[in-house]
Amino acid sequence: MAKFIIEHLDVIGKWILIEYKHSYEIAKREGVDLLICGLKLEGIPSTEKRFYEIFDPKNVIILDPQANESLKTEDFNGIDAVIIGGILGDHPPRGRTKTFLSDRFPQSKKRNIGKLQFAIDGALYVAIQVMKGKKLEEIPTINGLKIISEFKGAEEEIILPFGYPLVNGKPLISEELIRYLVSNRPYRIRWGEDEYISYWQRV
Repeated sequence: MAKFIIEHLDVIGKWILIEYKHSYEIAKREGVDLLICGLKLEGIPSTEKRFYEIFDPKNVIILDPQANESLKTEDFNGIDAVIIGGILGDHPPRGRTKTFLSDRFPQSKKRNIGKLQFAIDGALYVAIQVMKGKKLEEIPTINGLKIISEFKGAEEEIILPFGYPLVNGKPLISEELIRYLVSNRPYRIRWGEDEYISYWQRV
């Protein structure tokens, strides 16, 4: 079974570390191996080595939103690893995966996971589902969500203009990330015409 690799390529900060932690939780739940390369983290399988120091680039798939071909289950045959760029997304996208990974390793396969720009943890989840036999069009996704928090009677909106897979009808996003963004204030999440409410209190 192929390993899933997150190649750290961004500035270290709270947001990206939360996504790495959530990615590891997803990998454990889905029964796959995850390794973060380029950064050593406590409590998460990780190494300061780069992926190309561990795997032959000819035997990996790089997930790149700009790739011409979409990821399919049969793409996993005979490969050693799937490489996900450890990059926080920009809106609009700047194509950094292509610059930092795809262009540097022309011998690697390149695949997209649809037209949306996913968060790191969401990209991992989608790729795992494809490996397990699902087609991309069978994986429900949304394009963007809004976090609405309450503070002293006023509402504050945070818009995340990225793709998110839906799991059991809810967007796959780390609750730790939401708490970080809204400072543990009560919040609700809205996407499309649907909404679910979750309240958090400081402990």
